[in-house]
Amino acid sequence: MHLKYLRQVLMTGLVPVLVVFGCVIGEGSLAGAPVKVIFDSDMDSDCDDAGAMAVLHALADKGEVEILATVTCGRNAWAPLTISALNTYYGRTNIPVGAPKFNAPLRESKYTRLVADKFPHALRQSEDAEDAVELYCRVLDQAEDNSVVILTVGYLSNLSALLKQSAKGNRPSGMELVRRKVRQWACMGGNFLGTPARDDLKLGNTNFVVDKEATYYVIKHWPARVMFVGREIGSVPSGLKAGARLVETPENNPVRFAYELYFGGKAKDRHVADPTTVLYAVRGLGDYWDAHTTGSMDLQPDMTFEWKEGAACNQGYLLKKRVNGKPNDQYIEQTIEGLMIQPPRKSP
Repeated sequence: MHLKYLRQVLMTGLVPVLVVFGCVIGEGSLAGAPVKVIFDSDMDSDCDDAGAMAVLHALADKGEVEILATVTCGRNAWAPLTISALNTYYGRTNIPVGAPKFNAPLRESKYTRLVADKFPHALRQSEDAEDAVELYCRVLDQAEDNSVVILTVGYLSNLSALLKQSAKGNRPSGMELVRRKVRQWACMGGNFLGTPARDDLKLGNTNFVVDKEATYYVIKHWPARVMFVGREIGSVPSGLKAGARLVETPENNPVRFAYELYFGGKAKDRHVADPTTVLYAVRGLGDYWDAHTTGSMDLQPDMTFEWKEGAACNQGYLLKKRVNGKPNDQYIEQTIEGLMIQPPRKSP
């Protein structure tokens, strides 16, 4: 990158910035401008998907993010209604909800049906959810170039279908929309401890292995920048947890109820794989993490991979930031926990 251009970038307020091999990686939002996010979740498995939405809406209440769309990547019948209930609780009934209309994974859930039954949701029934791929295309087509952050905390079924979507009329193909409109993809997935990274398969990385074909296609063909948020950042073996303090929130909080159902009683602490990905997608590296931004993922069809070093700069993965020789886990945990229990700006 030319130094004159680099100075111009820095003056725009992109924070924080990590420059490696002439590339700008891991910036947060433009100063004063909310990050524009499409949130894609497997809202049918772990309760931390609900926790992630709590963090996302809390950051939206702070003016740090604009939620363009919320979609589920699976065919659980109550997942779209649960997402709609969470949007409704936080006073954002206008956020479109999408669901796959193709043969995406179908999984049971400990909480979606009961959350959908108990809490109000703007979406009348699951069938009313927009086609996830069409929603992606519509939102991206309307966005400014290089402006959207795609945030996935589930499997990559929707993204695979998006990249394969053909052009329609004056609308470009899904691949071209991603190339033009997406500033970054923040992906909860992968495990970057050890080489080769076969620990990833051993640890059961659900987001990659549930739809292996989709994962393989997306990572091999993604035309924009991606930052992987590995298991060691917010899941096993990170040690980070949050959720028990949801008991301090009102009983009409669907996030609290999701955690209670997941644990079969009182809300307890759960890993924060998905909330950490939200925090990164909105605030960037901040004073939370460092990043490895050279090389790329050499993924195999069985979802094992090695990280191949090199000068390529469109892929990276998060690293724990160390303060006085120790990871700043407590700081990240407290940040996520505070956002997770933050009351909605607009009362439900």
